[in-house]
Amino acid sequence: MVLRALLFFSIVLLVLGGACAYLGHRSMALCPPLGRHPGAVWGFLGFFVAVLIAAPILHRVPGLGPSLGGLFWVSYGLFSFVSTFIVYLALADLVQALLRRGLHLQVGGWAFGLALGGALLSVLAGAFTALRPVAPRTVEVPIQGLAPALDGFRIVQISDLHLGPLVRDAQVDHVVAAANALRPDLVAVTGDLVDGEADGVRAKAERMTALSSTHGTFFVTGNHEYYSGVRRWLDVIRGMGWRVLHNQHAVLEHGGARLAVAGMPDPTSRGRRGDGTGPDLSRALAGIPPDALPLLLYHPPTGTAAAERAGVKLQLSGHTHSGQYFPWSLLIPLLYEHPRGLTRRGGLWVYTSVGTGFWGPPNRFLVPPELTLLVLKRG
Repeated sequence: MVLRALLFFSIVLLVLGGACAYLGHRSMALCPPLGRHPGAVWGFLGFFVAVLIAAPILHRVPGLGPSLGGLFWVSYGLFSFVSTFIVYLALADLVQALLRRGLHLQVGGWAFGLALGGALLSVLAGAFTALRPVAPRTVEVPIQGLAPALDGFRIVQISDLHLGPLVRDAQVDHVVAAANALRPDLVAVTGDLVDGEADGVRAKAERMTALSSTHGTFFVTGNHEYYSGVRRWLDVIRGMGWRVLHNQHAVLEHGGARLAVAGMPDPTSRGRRGDGTGPDLSRALAGIPPDALPLLLYHPPTGTAAAERAGVKLQLSGHTHSGQYFPWSLLIPLLYEHPRGLTRRGGLWVYTSVGTGFWGPPNRFLVPPELTLLVLKRG
């Protein structure tokens, strides 16, 4: 375990070091005034690396987490800027190199200025989008052979809320009020509810006890529950009256029709942080009545081939954040078959939420968060 932690830490430092080396050298090369103050440039980048590493470590010190809000704002605010600026700088670097070679134009200063200005505007716009009240999104899901009593069945999905130091109580209260206003028949929380130990974030999570629906709230774990002490969190979540689906299902009666809500834990549950079980689709679906509509809650939008073969009609997932903010949002469609929104695989519909909150950087540039209302319709 120690060797694994050292390997992980070494890789993180190597990546951060390489990124900072590129940022420092190319920024000073493109912008001569910066080149005259290398100490300031390397000092800023060193400070960035220090706070980025220190914040999550200190957050795990018992009793210290709740007092670290300012450190987290600085750490993740800088991460938001640096992770955006490095891409913009690389593009500016490429453009000025092509212009210098092809047209013999020296535009390094202009290229640097555009990259810096674009990154700052992107980060500010992304922060505004991330921190404003989340807007509901309604999606109709047409299902062949849907029982008439389930036509119009309303499911509110909350995913990737990541309750932690940067999430204000008012944001949590807004999510609850907005969800209740949608008059759901069912609330599905598809993982990554929390991003911190139970002692530090429990009060925020318990504000969501006020969620109201006809058939209650159902929960499956995401990977961040396992990073945050999953056993204590599951006790808290069950204490809130939510139904935790761990390779299990529940059969609901609705107007004479039946719907089976199945759920699997995140694959992280296989590791040392979990209980070693891992997701098990056959266990989750075992015993579902033939006349019940199968619905699956699973944090990552994967395993869809098996779900489709098993007869699941709708899978609700999250995890991807759709990259959370531009330009990283461009990578997600290359990594996932179902990167965001409503997609289909044979007889299975997959809905991948882009997330109701944000993780780490308070940035949602061009990828606004969503509180999703899924309405079942006869196909």
